[in-house]
Amino acid sequence: MTDTTQETILIGMDAHSVKITLCIAKWRHGSDPKVIKRITTTLDALENTYRRQVPAGSQTVLEASTNAFSIARRLKAIGQRAEVLASDTLSGRARADRINDRIDAENLVFAYARGGTRSVYVPSERNQHWRDVYFGYYNAVKDSVRLSNRIWAFCSGHGLKLPPRTFRRKAEVVRREVSARAWTKEEQFHVESLLIQYKHSMEVRERYEKRIVEIVAENQEMTRLMQLLGVRFVIAFALVTFIEDVTRFPDPKKLVSYIGLNPSVVESGKAHGRRALSHHGRGDLKSLMVQAAQCVLRKGDNDLAKWGRRKTATGKNRNVVVCAVARKLVTYVWHIMMNHPAPDRESERSFRLKLVKLANAIGKEYLAKLGYKKIADYVEAVCAQIYPPESQAQP
Repeated sequence: MTDTTQETILIGMDAHSVKITLCIAKWRHGSDPKVIKRITTTLDALENTYRRQVPAGSQTVLEASTNAFSIARRLKAIGQRAEVLASDTLSGRARADRINDRIDAENLVFAYARGGTRSVYVPSERNQHWRDVYFGYYNAVKDSVRLSNRIWAFCSGHGLKLPPRTFRRKAEVVRREVSARAWTKEEQFHVESLLIQYKHSMEVRERYEKRIVEIVAENQEMTRLMQLLGVRFVIAFALVTFIEDVTRFPDPKKLVSYIGLNPSVVESGKAHGRRALSHHGRGDLKSLMVQAAQCVLRKGDNDLAKWGRRKTATGKNRNVVVCAVARKLVTYVWHIMMNHPAPDRESERSFRLKLVKLANAIGKEYLAKLGYKKIADYVEAVCAQIYPPESQAQP
C-alpha cells in the first residue's frame, strides 16, 4: 500500500546533450505536486548538482531520449532513483506557444504525479554495449545491401553482365567486365568508387559479425536459444541483448506483446475491426523472429513446422501463418530463458552443426582463448551443459 501521508521530492528532468533543466517539487500521493525551485545545469555537472541541490531518496523522471539511459545509470550510481518514461509522455500536454525546457520539466512532474505514464526499461551497461554492437551490425548490413543494389543498377544500366549475389565475388566480376570495355576516365572513376565503398561496407559488416559470434560463444543463454530451428547466432544475440531480464515478463504473452507480434484489437461499440498485427513493439526483434519463422516453414520437420504447413495447406494466408509461427517461437524463447526444458527444439545433430559453424566463425585463435584446443572440444562442452548424459550416449 502507498503511504499517502509521506511527502516525496519529485524531480522532472528535461535533458539535452549539454544542458539539463530540473524542476524540483514536493509531492504527496493523491495531490498535485508543489514546485519548490527550478535549476539549469550541464551534463558534466549533473552529479555535483544533485549532491548539492537534491535530497537523497528523491524520485527523478525523464523522457526517453538518446542519453536518458546513461543519465539514469549515473543517478543510480550516486544513490538517486530515476525512472525513464516513454518518449510520448508530454504529447498533447504542452501548448504550442509555450514550449521550453523549464515548462517541459514541470509538465513531466505533473504527468508522473497524476498517473498514466509508461516507464521504459533501462538496460544494464553491459547490455547497452551489446545494443550498440547490434545497431552497428544492422547499419552495416543496410549499407552493404544498399551499395550492392547500386552496383547491380549500374551494371544493368550499362549493359554489363549482372554480378553474382555472393558478396565476395561481386567486386571481381564487375572489375573484369569493366576492364573488357573502353570506358572514359569518369566512368571508370565512378564504378571504382562504388566498389571501394562496397568493399569497406563489407569489411565493417564482417567486423561486427565476428564480434557478435565471439559474444555468443561466451554466453550460455545465447547458445541455448540456438536450439530453436531458425535461430542462429545473430538472432540469439539480439534476443538476449534486448530482453536481458526475462523475469520482467511474467508470462510468454507479455514477451510477445513487447516484441510486437500480438494481434491488435479493434472492438468498440458495433465496430469489430480486423485483428491485424500490432504496430507497437520492437521492430528489430519482430523482423528477426519473422525471418526465423520463414526458415521453420521452409526447412523444418518438427511439430511447429508441420503445424504451420498444415495451416497454409488449408488455405490460411501465409503471412498470417508466419506471424503465428513467430509468436510460438517467442513463447519457446521465454521458456528457454526461464530455464524450462526447451520445447520442440532441433535435433541434437542439427544443433551440433550450428555450434560447428559458430566455432568456425570465431576462429581457432579465439577458441583457444576460451580454453578449447579443437572445435570438437567446444561443441562437446556446450552439449554437455544442455543435453543429459543419456542423450549424448545415443548414436
